[in-house]
Amino acid sequence: MADTGPPKGKLKLMTPFKIADDPPTPQPIPSLVHPEKTPAERAAARFSLAGKKAIVTGGAQGLGLVCARALLEHGVEQLAVFDVDAGMGGRALQHLARVVGEGARPGVRFEKVDVTDEGAVDAAVARVAAVFGGVDVLLCFAGISESKLAVEYDIGSWRRIFDVNVHGSFLVARAVARDVIARNLPSASIVFTASMSGYVVNQPQPHSAYAVSKAGVHHLARSMAGEWVGHGIRVNSISPGIMNTRLSGGPGQAGLRQSWLERSPMGIGDPEDLTGAVVLLCGEAGRFITGTDIKIDGGYTIF
Repeated sequence: MADTGPPKGKLKLMTPFKIADDPPTPQPIPSLVHPEKTPAERAAARFSLAGKKAIVTGGAQGLGLVCARALLEHGVEQLAVFDVDAGMGGRALQHLARVVGEGARPGVRFEKVDVTDEGAVDAAVARVAAVFGGVDVLLCFAGISESKLAVEYDIGSWRRIFDVNVHGSFLVARAVARDVIARNLPSASIVFTASMSGYVVNQPQPHSAYAVSKAGVHHLARSMAGEWVGHGIRVNSISPGIMNTRLSGGPGQAGLRQSWLERSPMGIGDPEDLTGAVVLLCGEAGRFITGTDIKIDGGYTIF
């Protein structure tokens, strides 16, 4: 029988966070953050990602590609797209080059990575960090879903869902955090992709493995936020609702879409609807947000 007693050796505790100085007495009219800038410049700076270096997993298609594109539009200087599909990776790089413009094209690269492969993840993050000089933004969009009745789930399929959605997110985040800590970077932002399915039971399609994995992602974000706040690393998650992607679109899903529409007050979301929250969490505007999940579900979980 496994030993379940007290841990052996010296107990390792979380990195303590630095206790901040007491802030100055607030004034009736608060000071401007950037008084030297115009109102338009201050507005742009609030959501600017200028100079940042980013990795987006699952970034070759769908939600990940749209959010990778948004990072570039908001000024990310260097971007690495991780995806298991090399063909889609090449097409994604071509698309990003056209969108950003060849003249102002930042450094964009593709890495073929299976996020469940610990060695491959560590090696890819190390390569990118060496080229970029560090990574200060990570978006984890790599994920899979499967609709299957719980009584029919084989344990191999169940474990595969968790390997990609939970373990994959952990492995990439751990590799990035290790590099941030080793380089002593002042700050970094990690954003996991969870789901409204982590809050509610999907209807009418059965998604037990997917839903439990996404609930796990919620608490993974909170746990990592608590461990890494002392290193200046913020960790949050977003929870999309029903989005108009290849998984939900097409004539084969027409019946399900009607059911979803009956449950979703604001209908079905567009992938672009995720970008505002993502940019917020990655930049200056979200500097005081960590351990938080943002629902982007069109009101689906209200009722």
